Amino acid sequence: MKKIKLFSALALTVVMASCDDFDLPNPPGQSNSDPEAYFANTDLALAPVSETLQLTAATEANQFVTVANITKLENFPADYTLEVDMEVGSDAQFSKTTTLTTTIDGDALTLDPSILNGAIQSVISKAPGTYEVNSRFVAYAAKDNTRLRLGGINNYYLTEAIDVKTYDAEKVIENMYYVVPCDANGTPNWNAAMAMNNTAGEGAIGYDHPEFTLKIESPDPDGYYFKIGAQSVVTAKDASQLLGVNLSDEQGMTGKLGASYGVGHVIITGDVLLTINVEEDSYAASYAFSLLYPYSGSLNANTVMKLYTDNYVNYSGVCAINNQWFLGASEDKKQAPLFKQDAENEPEISEDGLSMNGLLSTASDAAQIKTPVKGNTLYWVDVNLPQLTYSMTAIQTLSVIGSANDWSNDEDKVVDLTPSKDFKTWTATDIKVGPEFKLNANHAWDVDFGGEAAGTDSEGNLVFNVTMKGSNLTVEEGTYDVTVNFSTFPYVVTLKKK
Repeated sequence: MKKIKLFSALALTVVMASCDDFDLPNPPGQSNSDPEAYFANTDLALAPVSETLQLTAATEANQFVTVANITKLENFPADYTLEVDMEVGSDAQFSKTTTLTTTIDGDALTLDPSILNGAIQSVISKAPGTYEVNSRFVAYAAKDNTRLRLGGINNYYLTEAIDVKTYDAEKVIENMYYVVPCDANGTPNWNAAMAMNNTAGEGAIGYDHPEFTLKIESPDPDGYYFKIGAQSVVTAKDASQLLGVNLSDEQGMTGKLGASYGVGHVIITGDVLLTINVEEDSYAASYAFSLLYPYSGSLNANTVMKLYTDNYVNYSGVCAINNQWFLGASEDKKQAPLFKQDAENEPEISEDGLSMNGLLSTASDAAQIKTPVKGNTLYWVDVNLPQLTYSMTAIQTLSVIGSANDWSNDEDKVVDLTPSKDFKTWTATDIKVGPEFKLNANHAWDVDFGGEAAGTDSEGNLVFNVTMKGSNLTVEEGTYDVTVNFSTFPYVVTLKKK
């Protein structure tokens, strides 16, 4: 840092007045009880830059960019160094910020253009362009290990936006991508192109959210051939710019994207979720089913408690399992693919013996999954289908817990609900409930259910839709009969006022 030596004669007077008597040049430590008062008369003013900062041009010229100028610095002690930080905000309210340390060059506050570009990418957007960058400055007087903020802890200088043109894109990323069906030779069928969904939601910026997905119908016996095209490529029908896939496995489940690669080929049975990341040029395919069926014993599709998904990645739900089970993807529990315990990896069981996690496999040597608890038991089950992982936690008790019992999990302060034989309904009578409550399992918070009010049923009872880790439920404080129904989704809690 360069020292700014713009200080008046009064500065020396301030220094002398704030010290005990001593003989120069070796003064003792200062006795000022209010260090910031030492700079009470310091007057700093900054002026904005008027031109748009061109970060690419500055980098090519090997120059820093000036982000503000010092127009006044008076009454600043000579034995301190001025330091100025720049805060870059995501909006005018500075909801999200990042702080940069400027370099003082004469009267100019300067920054490395690459650092400013990175700050804009972190709090505003990675998309190249010209932005009004909300900025403000914090000034400090620094000496040895002391750093005092000028003007107090909440003081800022020059809070306003500056115009910045960020780096030109090294790689163009568009906001829309398509799966383009092809024949085995890679010839595209443009009329059948299907728009992919940005995993961050509609309207997301591709530079900031470069992952896209699409579910496609179960391919024919020869598999599904395709390439990937950006919006501009599909509009122009430019086959030379389509992205092929360099597959890294025989089933076409993973690979890299590139214009020089051949046609992609998926040969797994069942609906498929294609996922691409155009920033990383990566491709992956995974099974994509509307439901998963945890089959156990004699249970069939009409009676099994299913696992649900809203993204074809994570599947979850409560299900009754008797000693061992496997997952099916259809109402026919003999139809492939079937997901069982991976033969090469033993599942891990928790110390309390209630939870277990492991790996799934569709291989012929995979066996049914053995439960951590013996006998017919209700479990909360999570499955990540692309990663073929599962976890399960036994629900041995289910309780209403909330403000009526001071949110206590002590067994003498809660009333456990009673399950039906098939574990689909749990009931209790005359329970004090409200004004806030949830349901939890095993007198703990590993598994709990909350959600939102859903009106009343035909008998005028209060109805709530609940999911795992949902919000606290609210109700008029009182005594109720409670029923939990796991046979429908979302799961339903009914309160009957007594």
